[in-house]
Amino acid sequence: MIVPASRSELLKSIARETARMSYPGSMSRGEKQVVTKGTKEKLETYFATTFPMEEVWSSAKTLTGSYEKWHKKRTAEIASALGDHVANQNVPSSVAAKFLNTFMYQLMKYEPCRPLLPVLHLPLDRHVFDALHRLKSPALKSVSSAFESSPYALSYKDYSEIQCALLLFIEELNKRQKIEYKVKFRIELNWLWL
Repeated sequence: MIVPASRSELLKSIARETARMSYPGSMSRGEKQVVTKGTKEKLETYFATTFPMEEVWSSAKTLTGSYEKWHKKRTAEIASALGDHVANQNVPSSVAAKFLNTFMYQLMKYEPCRPLLPVLHLPLDRHVFDALHRLKSPALKSVSSAFESSPYALSYKDYSEIQCALLLFIEELNKRQKIEYKVKFRIELNWLWL
C-alpha cells in the first residue's frame, strides 16, 4: 500500500476512489443510456481535481447551513464537466445532481464528512420515482406529476422542489400512529424501495 505524501494527495485519492464506488453503472448501459461511454473517467477527474474536497473534509459542519446553494453550484460544475456525455434528451443538471448525490452519500463513510448527512439530497432515479408515485402522499402531491417522467428530464428548479417535498414527506411519515422507525434524513428514504 502506498501512503499519500500529503493531505492534498490523500483527499484526491479519496475523491477518486469515492467517485469510482459511487458511479451508478446502469446509467451508461442499456438502450436508454443516461450518459455515454467515458463518463465515469470524466467524473473521476472532476472529483479528484475540481471538487472542493478540502472544504467538505474540513468544514462539513459549517457547510450544512449553506448546503442548498453549495449543491446547486457543484451540480452546475458537474453538468459543465460532463459536456456532451449526457445522452438522449436528458437534462445535464439532473444527471449531475444524481452523480453528486451518490458521491456525497459514499463520503459518509468518512467521519469528517458525516455532519453533512442531515442535509444530503436523496438521489433520484426511476426506482425512487416509482416508489414515491405509488405512495400517493399528500406531502408529495405538488410534485407528483414529475414522477411520471424521467428523473433525468427535470430542471434544477423541479429537482429542488422534489427535494423540499421530501422533507415534508418525512414529517408526514413521522406523524403516523404506531410508527416504529422515525426517518431523520432524506437519504434514509431509500428503505422505501429496498
